[in-house]
Amino acid sequence: MTDQDTELIEGICRKDKRSFELLYKGYYKKLYILAFQYVRQPEMAEELVNDVFLKLWNDAEQLNIRQSLSSYLSRCVINTALNTIKKENRKAFHQEKFLSGYEESEMENDEAQMLENKLIRLEKALDSLPPQCKKVIMMSKFDKCKQQEIADALNISVKTVKSHLTNGYEKIRVMLSKEQVLFFFLFLLFAVELRLLHLNIVL
Repeated sequence: MTDQDTELIEGICRKDKRSFELLYKGYYKKLYILAFQYVRQPEMAEELVNDVFLKLWNDAEQLNIRQSLSSYLSRCVINTALNTIKKENRKAFHQEKFLSGYEESEMENDEAQMLENKLIRLEKALDSLPPQCKKVIMMSKFDKCKQQEIADALNISVKTVKSHLTNGYEKIRVMLSKEQVLFFFLFLLFAVELRLLHLNIVL
């Protein structure tokens, strides 16, 4: 440690503003360049160096520097820069995670709303069918009943069952768009008993 460093440190320990000004003017540029090499942002580098000087002044009475002043200040800047980078990375991670979760949530809500709208249209289309036709379609697609089983259960002919299915699908096709027709058949293929209760259909 040089004599000049010793004098500056002793002056700062006494809270001598002149000593602090000399220290600031003598090392600021070097420390700024060092900080910028780490954070790569001018404003952040400037703020970082000022924080180091401020901490040095606030802790002046507890200073215990045994190395050169240049090495001490450089180490303070590097440590502060690394901590700043960690905080920024952590903040960026949480922001990205939050935004990702928000976007996923928005997408899920939109998809749920679209699904609900399609189900409502499907219910209306089914409700528009004659009761017997509606019952035949539900037994065929939801209960996976064969045409003969439907005919026996409803006491009608297989030909009548086929007629109900053909006419029912045609009416639904007219009422729904192409996209909704695709959804309708997928819905019929994968529907579950819970949905039957929701539709309030008694077979």
